[in-house]
Amino acid sequence: MAVHKPLLGIGLMVLSTAVLATKDGLAKTFLDQVGPAQMIWFQYTGTFVIMALISAPTYGWRVFMPAPLDGQFLRGAFSAAAVAALYWALTYIPLADATAMFMLGPIVVTTLSPFLLGERIGIRRKIAIAVGFLGVLVILKPGFGGDTIGYYIGLLAGVLLGLYFIANRKLSGSSPPLLNVTHNGLMGALALTPFLPFFWHTPPLTAVPKLAALIALAVVGQGLMITAFNHAPAVVIAPYTYAMLVFAALVGYLAFGTFPDVATWFGITLIVGAGVFIAHRERQLAGRRAT
Repeated sequence: MAVHKPLLGIGLMVLSTAVLATKDGLAKTFLDQVGPAQMIWFQYTGTFVIMALISAPTYGWRVFMPAPLDGQFLRGAFSAAAVAALYWALTYIPLADATAMFMLGPIVVTTLSPFLLGERIGIRRKIAIAVGFLGVLVILKPGFGGDTIGYYIGLLAGVLLGLYFIANRKLSGSSPPLLNVTHNGLMGALALTPFLPFFWHTPPLTAVPKLAALIALAVVGQGLMITAFNHAPAVVIAPYTYAMLVFAALVGYLAFGTFPDVATWFGITLIVGAGVFIAHRERQLAGRRAT
């Protein structure tokens, strides 16, 4: 689809962040019944099944044939590990705090891009990286609304998300968007399957409706995100992914009675500001390369 409706694309991206923040809030309500890794396995398996049914009429057997296989598996593994770490962090700390650490991913991409993507970064983006990590240090300060270990697990989730983004860049253009989501679900589930014997326990029947809702929200959120990128370039839409922090704070307040304090909001502001600046610089550089 031609890129010609940026406002629609931005609106769909913001809506997708609301859906995904709601999904994460739902996950937090029953992580004591279904552990993080097991929950992610259900989420990715369910996502693959639904997306395969949606994609099969158009792409046929390609839904079962990710290519390149090694790159697709690595991307799926990083994706599943990142979300599993996010859910693990949610067992210790509030939703908004965990989401803030998770959203460090784009800053991690810029930090590692000289080493893994061969890209050069200028002094302004280096300063933005430093500001982003300063925000992390502010959030990591002991005494906030949860166990300190949860913040370090959240930081791990952000690093893993950055590695997923890098793997995604390396696979850019290798498959249509629908197949990318389908294969990501398949590979994420396969990456976790060998570990099932170590974390499996049969979920209680009361958790089944929540698991079904979790999978539905994941698919809807991903679908909205895919559609958003059909209407506007990634460099335009990317900064609006940080709307997830606002929705995470709202869901955390409504569902759990938690809300970030002033210091946490300051750290979140630093991370978001750094991420938005990096996205702005990449947009400018992309424009210069195109001319």
